Formats: sequence, structure tokens, C-alpha cells
Amino acid sequence: MKLLKKTQFKAYNWLNFESLPESDGYKFELYSKLDIDVTEITILFYSLFKKFIDDLQVGQFGINSEWGDFCIDTWDLHNDRYNYSPEGKSNSTAAYLTMLIENEIGPDYNGFCRSLNWDKFLPIVLDCILNHMASYSIMIYAPKHDFVFYFHHTGSIGIFYKELNDGVKHIIERAKIEDLDIRNANDERVMVQIG
Repeated sequence: MKLLKKTQFKAYNWLNFESLPESDGYKFELYSKLDIDVTEITILFYSLFKKFIDDLQVGQFGINSEWGDFCIDTWDLHNDRYNYSPEGKSNSTAAYLTMLIENEIGPDYNGFCRSLNWDKFLPIVLDCILNHMASYSIMIYAPKHDFVFYFHHTGSIGIFYKELNDGVKHIIERAKIEDLDIRNANDERVMVQIG
């Protein structure tokens, strides 16, 4: 079963990947009060972002970052080169690399994809992130609402957006329903939204 399909999309030009806090937009982070694991984050993903699921575009962190370099143990320290074979890797990395192979996403692919099956795709990447096999998160864009989000290894979810639009307000409302803490907001309007 295919999990990913390549798409034509470009990262927002207002994002600054050299220093995300210096992006020409706003941000906040969502924190659960519960212990977080892959299942819990997947449930939160659907609660927060299901409304946008048909619009979501998935990319690697940064400009022109390659999909094969997502997991840190693709770097072969002994031979000083990358090794994209699933053999000899952690379970998390092996599952990720196998997914790329099965979906014909070459390790040097630096474009965007659409997930065709979030139930299968999300746990694979979350396992890499939460087990510290990925140095950065994937970035998930919602172009119609001009926001992007990512998962942190601590279980938090970071959200960057250009304007406080209805899509971002929906996420804030869902976060309140899920009893998530909203922290590190650099937009005073968010604090008004959470009351």
C-alpha cells in the first residue's frame, strides 16, 4: 500500500529555516499534560488537524533537505558516508527507509509529498522523532490556511503561521478542547483566544 505521493509545492517564503523564531510570521507550541507517545500524538494530530487533512503537504525541515537524511543513523561513521539501506539500522530508521523504498521516494528526493495513509505514515515518522533517530521533525504545511506544524521529540507540537486566520483559530479551539497548554506564543492575539 502506498503511503506517500510526490507533489508540487514550495515551502513558505516567510519561514526562516536558519532561525525559525526569526520567521516573518507567528508561532506557538502545544504541550500535553499527559505522558506522550506515538499513539497519543497521533490522536492529537487527528483532533487538531483532521479538518485540513486533504490540504496537508509534507516536507523535510529546511530548504532542499533530502528525505533520506531524516534519520541520523543513515550516516555511516565507519565509512564516512551515507548508507540508506534499512539493514543494520535501528527499528525506527529501518521502518522509515523501507517506507521510502516502497513508495519510490529516493533518498535524494528534496521535494514534498502528500500522505495517502496518515494512520500508517504518521507512526513511522513519530517513532523516529520520539526515539531521537531524527534530528529534526518533518514539516507539515496547510497551504490554504498558511500555517505549518512540526513535532518535537518532547511530544510538543510547534505551529508557525503568517496570519491568525480561521484555520489557526480552529487549532487553538481544538487545543482548548484537548486541554493542551499553549506556550511560547509570540502573538498576543493567541493569548486572547485562549482566554
